[in-house]
Amino acid sequence: MDNELSRYRIGLYTRKSSEDEGKQVLSIESQTDEMKKFAKEQGIKIVRVFSDEGSAHKPNNRDDFMVMMGMLQNGELDGIITWKADRLARNMIEGGQIIHLLQSNVIKVLQTRYSCFTSNDNMLSLTVEMGMSNQYSLDLSKNVKRGNRTKISKGGWCGVAPIGYLNDKEEKTIYSDPDRFHDVRKMWDLYLTGNHSLSEICKIADNEWNFRTVRRKKIGGGLISISSLYGIFTNPFYYGRTKSGEDTGWGDHEYMITQREFEKVQEVLRREGRKGEASYEFPLTGYIRCKCCESGITAEEKVKYGCPKCKKQHSAKNPKQCICGYQFKKSDIANGNWYKYYRCTKKKLEKGQTCSQKFVRAETLEDQFETILSSIEINPKFEQWMLKWLKYLNEEEFCKKKNENTVFANRYNRADDTLKRLIQMRAEGEISKEEFLLAREKAEADKSKARKFLDESDQSNLDWVKEAEKTLDFVIGITKRYSKGTIKEKKHIFSKTGSNFLLEKGQLTLDIREDYLLFKELENTADIRIEPEVLRSQTGLSADLKHRLSAWQVRKESNPHLGLWRPL
Repeated sequence: MDNELSRYRIGLYTRKSSEDEGKQVLSIESQTDEMKKFAKEQGIKIVRVFSDEGSAHKPNNRDDFMVMMGMLQNGELDGIITWKADRLARNMIEGGQIIHLLQSNVIKVLQTRYSCFTSNDNMLSLTVEMGMSNQYSLDLSKNVKRGNRTKISKGGWCGVAPIGYLNDKEEKTIYSDPDRFHDVRKMWDLYLTGNHSLSEICKIADNEWNFRTVRRKKIGGGLISISSLYGIFTNPFYYGRTKSGEDTGWGDHEYMITQREFEKVQEVLRREGRKGEASYEFPLTGYIRCKCCESGITAEEKVKYGCPKCKKQHSAKNPKQCICGYQFKKSDIANGNWYKYYRCTKKKLEKGQTCSQKFVRAETLEDQFETILSSIEINPKFEQWMLKWLKYLNEEEFCKKKNENTVFANRYNRADDTLKRLIQMRAEGEISKEEFLLAREKAEADKSKARKFLDESDQSNLDWVKEAEKTLDFVIGITKRYSKGTIKEKKHIFSKTGSNFLLEKGQLTLDIREDYLLFKELENTADIRIEPEVLRSQTGLSADLKHRLSAWQVRKESNPHLGLWRPL
């Protein structure tokens, strides 16, 4: 076997996790040195070393391991050498993957310090070793949780000490950090006043106290961040509460604050972090711009109510105490006068500029929009008449296109046959090179022209009747649907009605979609008594109506933004 190993490209894998601390497991450096020495003795060629520092209990948790497995599956490596099989995996997913690749001869050899496995070997011993490794990991997890539970119940702490405290590695306890404990306490005091934000406290700690976090192996030693400060203010450890998983207890460390102070800070955090929630959603926001300054138009809801005791007027939405001492109730505010209005945000104004746009009552603006909707609303009888004509004209156009497609398909096939015959004739010497080139150019031009027409015909959408039906359905009864619809339905109708919504001196203007205007124009001028003939004759179609339909088709095609249908 030694001679065979020398011709394989082998990857050396080493791993050491935190769970190995204090156990009789070699470090990564020791594993590498020992296995390189062993490989040299056995004549094994190591092409790359892979190392991970992390637990193998969870799958897809190690970067170098995943790189190594990818190289094995891509054929860049032939085998693996490692100190022990449990270095490779301690979970059944990755362990099963290794065994499967070994059986499939993707991994040609798996060499450990004391064992060698190939695809021809019995996998029982390797399966048992992987299973034992997985069981060890499971037992270790249970033991760790049991130990943490016991430690928490006795007042200890599991993990790295929070900022302001340090770990006693010998006694396995937590003690106050003499350099930072009092500074962290001052941070609590500053925030309890309610006069300082998190960012301001961070600046004070940096500029005035020269506060730096604890320097560890890879992190720490720098300024305290807002996220770290937030973590301090939301950690119950500071008033004595400890936790590990679902287990909680009271620690025996020196408490920095009281539970009452902690709860007060949580209230301040909630107040500062609370998002404003509108009690009313407005249907016309998000689309209208101010014509004066091009800023967006927003909406607000206000309330006015008087104090039952001193009659002083107030406008706050949340209950509070009046200057006369009366404590407002929620019912006092609910029974007040509520106002909804739209106004310019003035966000695009530069310094020194002003905007003349005043606020507009919500009812006034929505009434204006309903008036616009009524101007494009279609009678259901006109819809039925219009769809009959559209279906008739669509079928007529379809037959016309079908005949044209047949003609151009035949022309394409003839040009293709001509090209084939020309090649054959040239090969047999029946025509000269000049004659061949001239005839081929003409045939290719005919073929290209026919192909172009067929492609354009395929891309054209002749079945636009369904789209027209959707448009007509949208404008039928649209005013009533808007007035009785939900906020979401109103927003949808508003956004689909047009574009370029502007507010100027309290008046709403917009560019109504052209297809709505065209249908309305046809309704006002069409004679719905004229029906399409059953025998495909346009005798009953008046010249005026034909003219308007043709104009509608051309105008639809000329506007790419509204071109739902192609011209007839």
